[in-house]
Amino acid sequence: MFVITDSAAAQFKASAATMGDEKLSLRISARKSNPVGMTYNMGFDIQGESDVLCEISGVKVILDPETAESTEGMVIDFRDFEGVEQFIFLNPNDSKESCETSPDGCDPEGNSTCSSCSEKQD
Repeated sequence: MFVITDSAAAQFKASAATMGDEKLSLRISARKSNPVGMTYNMGFDIQGESDVLCEISGVKVILDPETAESTEGMVIDFRDFEGVEQFIFLNPNDSKESCETSPDGCDPEGNSTCSSCSEKQD
């Protein structure tokens, strides 16, 4: 599975509360989109027949089988990046060619997490 930080979980829970429908869970979708790496989508939905339903950091999450596989070991954070608060996806399975300007390429402390950026910093 993957990790949802406390700050991201708080944002997801607040959004779920505004939906007002306890039957809905957070659906996360990750698709490989070359050459830019993974593309992520989120929204509230009802579990489908082939979906995986799990609870991470108190958030009910729905994943299709492809997303479940491609998000193994990922971290979802919510923080300020270049003056904008946003969700950040830190996914070791994301093969971006260049992530040095992407919030997805940094861990919660702002350190690079992808090999192409790490090699440039050495």
